[in-house]
Amino acid sequence: MIGNRRILAAVAAVALTLGVAACGSDDEGEATGGALTMWTFKRTHVEALQQAAAAFKAKTGTDVKIEAFTPDDVFTAKIQSAAQTKDLPDVLELHSGGEDMRVGGGGLLADLKGDFDAKLDRFLPSTRESGRVTQQRKDTIEELSGATVGSLYSVPFTAGTFGIVYANKEKLKAAGLDPTKPPATWEQFLDYLKATTTADKDQGGLSLGLKVTQTGFNWIYEQLAFAYLGQQKFEALFGKGTTAGFGSPDGVKTLDLYSQLKPYWIPGASALGIDEADIAFAQGKSAFNVGGTFTLAFLAQNNMKPENVLAFPIPPATGGAVSDLRLAPLALTGLAVTSTSANKSGATQWVDFLTSPEGAGIFAKASLDLPATDLGTQAESLIGPDLAALQQFFTGPAQNTYDAGNRGFRPPDYDEVEMGNPLLKLSPLGEADAAGTGRTLDTVIKAMWDAK
Repeated sequence: MIGNRRILAAVAAVALTLGVAACGSDDEGEATGGALTMWTFKRTHVEALQQAAAAFKAKTGTDVKIEAFTPDDVFTAKIQSAAQTKDLPDVLELHSGGEDMRVGGGGLLADLKGDFDAKLDRFLPSTRESGRVTQQRKDTIEELSGATVGSLYSVPFTAGTFGIVYANKEKLKAAGLDPTKPPATWEQFLDYLKATTTADKDQGGLSLGLKVTQTGFNWIYEQLAFAYLGQQKFEALFGKGTTAGFGSPDGVKTLDLYSQLKPYWIPGASALGIDEADIAFAQGKSAFNVGGTFTLAFLAQNNMKPENVLAFPIPPATGGAVSDLRLAPLALTGLAVTSTSANKSGATQWVDFLTSPEGAGIFAKASLDLPATDLGTQAESLIGPDLAALQQFFTGPAQNTYDAGNRGFRPPDYDEVEMGNPLLKLSPLGEADAAGTGRTLDTVIKAMWDAK
């Protein structure tokens, strides 16, 4: 997610040529039957998609060929060249809410509204409209200038969110902690960290990719502050001309809570990238690691067994507004049918299967990526206990749910990097205190509003 802005900038340049390329496809007739092709930018999804394709073939008799092109710039270039040669696949897995909009606005994606509008309630609520052309998107995304508001360029496929803590069960046990019981409060979490760092000073602490400075702010602080303050006061931190900002008593209190992590970061934490921090955890160099729901798949790829991991959301501080924090999922990737597909009926059927409980379950269990399909009470039987435990964090009362996708209360040109830098100085670097950090963040927010 951190790199999506760069990815989407590249796609934007591509999409300007895609619309021209797509205009020459009138000879592509609507056909039925025949094998389908699907492209993804995630190589780790190929095997799981192939397993789902085998089940789909058993049901329909239709073969699906899966291909991956990585990294993202290679995938983008592949779409561009295929658009020019009229050789696009039938189905694409795309970054949701951005890349799908630009590729669709370029004329390369079919409108799935007629096929899926009545089925959107199968998805987790906060993901359902991720592939929809809205007026706001049309006003801000150049490639959508000619698009029809209400068009559905993709349906959600994978979902996830930030603010998930992963704990090494073996290290918990070695520190005398119950490896099956997550801490219920921020204070208990700090006690857990104290126990694991006491048991193992160098490799018993907390890892996070703080080299990407906004991770501390986006993946720990915001969830902690939301739970302590509640939604209204949390949003007021970012308000234009607010007197209830980060330097206010409430704001300073939340920053002080975050600063309590300072003794427990692993050595060199601020120099680790996101993947490096995850790998350090997988290699036993930390007892705790913060990431997203999607981190579990990466840990498994780096030889950490999911059954040795205890996962839980950032625990809320005692005395705060929220005592049982829930996290609204974001649609991470979506499925789209190309406008040039010679078998649109079959392609739509494949997308329908992949987002059904059966298809989503097959894919998720094999990939360890959470589906956007709401599996409800079927989750554990379809995707196993480890993933089901993560998906349970998505469901709860609205007032208890932190939604990272809700950005409307922030400045129009909000820059998360500018927010992360002062927090890094607070913890782990210890170069500023909570009050000073609050004043700095208020100055940063004011500058963003003034730049409007």
